[in-house]
Amino acid sequence: MKTQKVPRPQSLLSASAIMGFYRQFPKVLHGGLSSLNSLFVMPVRSTMIFSPSALLRCLPLLAVLLLPGCALFEEGADLSNFHTVVLDPGHGGYDHGAHAFRGVDEKMLTLDVAKRVKPLLEVRGYRVIMTRTTDVFIPLGGRTSISNSHPDAAFVSIHCNWAGRRSANGVEAYYFNPHSAPLARNILGEVASCYGSHSRGVKFARYYVLHHNERPATLLEIGFISNPQEDASLQNPAVRQRIVEKIAQGISKIHGGHAPVAVTGS
Repeated sequence: MKTQKVPRPQSLLSASAIMGFYRQFPKVLHGGLSSLNSLFVMPVRSTMIFSPSALLRCLPLLAVLLLPGCALFEEGADLSNFHTVVLDPGHGGYDHGAHAFRGVDEKMLTLDVAKRVKPLLEVRGYRVIMTRTTDVFIPLGGRTSISNSHPDAAFVSIHCNWAGRRSANGVEAYYFNPHSAPLARNILGEVASCYGSHSRGVKFARYYVLHHNERPATLLEIGFISNPQEDASLQNPAVRQRIVEKIAQGISKIHGGHAPVAVTGS
């Protein structure tokens, strides 16, 4: 009788999958657990099986993703009483963020926008703190620590979007804690159509800077710099100024356009 060859058991992940894991890890760390699905939905190729030791090398990365914890939204940290605004220009330093179709990349566009928003909020009576003021990389934990160290703060992270499909366009805002949704809604409502773009909606997300934040927090995507038309608009300083004016209006909207009067002890 002819001996039947027993097929070799396949590992759960292929060599191409493990390489994809390492390539996608920074994005997953930024997006949190909600990004895991896209990370592990990968084709398994029987001709490219990696050894169990390779899988073991991934376990520390999985531990970082699955055991990050979640900051508790402090009682009293609501939209009615914040006097400080923490502006967080996304990326910086070696982390360029999204690459523009033509022109300046995300890290410099977000920095310029945040710098422009700052004086507009100060005129409205807010204390403004920026997570970075130059082209440097600030770890995500450092960004949330700045916010969490100020009990009267609200946190606004500014980003530019990117997609492989160049026709993708629009402005969107994210929140993690439901208490932060009104802040996201207010800003998006002001910014969405101010330069010919449109609203993609307010969405829930587990981005690190949101779910590790004890303060009202939102992440704003001001447009797709992978889209030639939106990129051309965002590269224009006059358009960015229009956007920042709307961001300032959105942040202060809950207070009627001006920071609430701080209550001092007797």
